[in-house]
Amino acid sequence: MSHFFTFGVRNLGYARQQHVLFDSLCFSLQPGEMLCVHGANGTGKSTLLRILAGLTTPTNGHVERDPATSLHYVGHMNGLKLGLTVSENLRLIAQLAQTPLTVCSDVLVKIKLDVYHDKIVKTLSAGQKRRIALAKLLMIPRPIWILDEPLTALDKESQDFFLDQIQMHLQNKGVVIISTHQPLPLSSTSTLLLRRA
Repeated sequence: MSHFFTFGVRNLGYARQQHVLFDSLCFSLQPGEMLCVHGANGTGKSTLLRILAGLTTPTNGHVERDPATSLHYVGHMNGLKLGLTVSENLRLIAQLAQTPLTVCSDVLVKIKLDVYHDKIVKTLSAGQKRRIALAKLLMIPRPIWILDEPLTALDKESQDFFLDQIQMHLQNKGVVIISTHQPLPLSSTSTLLLRRA
């Protein structure tokens, strides 16, 4: 992972049907830094993260990052194939990222779903599905993580596990941008508060 990248936005704004969600946002993050995005429902947290991930086009301003710097995005939707098994979903993630399939079994143990490896994903609980969605953070090294309410539906043990993974990512000079309704006990954190216009 490169330690010589920055990530930020300049004069970023977004309007939906002439309603401005946010405007003139400016920030930059260096390796090892995290930004927590807070705000009430409807203030544009998810939209902002989708813009940062390159999935939505801003109304004005732009995102500044090296296009060669790869990222992970985990949104509200888990992005899983519900008709496939747990193992099949992880193998699909690995194949798309051209990652050795051998990592799948190790990750299954880490997220404590190894005993469910042959279960169809649609039969699992919301928390188990969320763990599978977050598993790609462990499978594929990428310097920037953009996470929209990643701890939703997770039990305390799973929350603590993924908070540890986020902390390790920061210590390894990764960047994390996360939306959350709860304070996070993590270092290197700045806060961006979005307010309803």
